[in-house]
Amino acid sequence: MTGRVQSVCKAMDLLACLAQAKGPLSLGELSVRAGIPKTTVHGLLTSLRASGVVEQSELDGRYRLGVRLFEYGCIVSRGWNVLEAAAEPLRRTAEEAGEAVSLGALDHGEVLVLDCADARSNLRVVPEKGARLPVHCTSMGKLLLAYLPPAQRKSILRACGFAVYTPHGHTNAASLEAELEEIRRQGYALENGEYRIGLRSVSAPVFGIDGQAAYAVGIVGMFRRLNSPEMEKSVKLILEAAAQISYGIGYRGAYGKEPGHAAN
Repeated sequence: MTGRVQSVCKAMDLLACLAQAKGPLSLGELSVRAGIPKTTVHGLLTSLRASGVVEQSELDGRYRLGVRLFEYGCIVSRGWNVLEAAAEPLRRTAEEAGEAVSLGALDHGEVLVLDCADARSNLRVVPEKGARLPVHCTSMGKLLLAYLPPAQRKSILRACGFAVYTPHGHTNAASLEAELEEIRRQGYALENGEYRIGLRSVSAPVFGIDGQAAYAVGIVGMFRRLNSPEMEKSVKLILEAAAQISYGIGYRGAYGKEPGHAAN
């Protein structure tokens, strides 16, 4: 790659070595691991120490990552605001799908709607920000349940109650668990008139920097059927939106059927 400053690249290699070691290293150990001459390593470490990104022990002279990196990391993480990261994908997806799009998270056994974008169609079906939705009969709820650790998921389902909103919803944990397994396999969740007659939806997971699916983003509308061309298009759009939002809040893993540290 042209335009790279070799000294900066070598300094980054030293930081990577210290990070991978997960503990202090001597000058000689760093030289061997990075494949850089000792004199060059010493000069780079002197500069890195001056900036606070590397520290040297006064007891044995070994080097470790400095607290300044932690400060930088905190600043970066504060920039990974899910509402900011989701605003444009929500708007664009609603416009392209012609349907309402929402962002939600689990809160006390329910889906809390954090943000939404209206397609500005004649029929308004988008939930309001701050609204709460049941977990067992909405695509966002089922999606978030699917990616929870088993113990946490079972705890929520025990307290769920399985209220019946339409004749199409799950009425017990056993039938829902079978669908949750399918959701984890395919990487998205569908809702077929389970919460409101005539409404169908699709949701996809939003992964954070830790690889956990802390949020769900979903499209809801008056789709004719689950296998309609409109729904197929919405599945593609919502997966793209979820991947973009995930990247925006720091997730760098592969986005597919089993990304991150999804629960099995």
